[in-house]
Amino acid sequence: MKQAWKAAWRGICDSAIIYLACSFVRGLSFGHECFSSGYGMARSVAAVVLIGLGFGLPSVIYETELPMGLKVAVHMGIGCLVMAAASWMAGWLHLEQGLWPVLGMLGVQIVCAFLAWLFYYLRSKQLAKQMNERIREKQHKQ
Repeated sequence: MKQAWKAAWRGICDSAIIYLACSFVRGLSFGHECFSSGYGMARSVAAVVLIGLGFGLPSVIYETELPMGLKVAVHMGIGCLVMAAASWMAGWLHLEQGLWPVLGMLGVQIVCAFLAWLFYYLRSKQLAKQMNERIREKQHKQ
């Protein structure tokens, strides 16, 4: 249970950081009229929390003995579905614009999600390699 809480919190924090970075870029690109206040901001915060939970909680699957491909499919599948639903509820996906703009925005979100996953995957792989090297060094000293 403690692992799930940690994963959920990490997912929410990562989601918030990505949201803030995107808001910063949008603000520089489009000006002040892109920012919402009141109800719009509350919906955005709720979406950030939902997206964080959607990616954070399923990440505990990496602690299982399942094949890596299945772990990634479950984690990213659940996360991307939650992200799409939360984006629609927050008003980030404008269905009235038509199919292609919505699919384009979903595509950008999914690419960003996989880039974030790749960053964490490569970092974890690097840390595991360093730990294995330290273990080997200690074994050779003995």
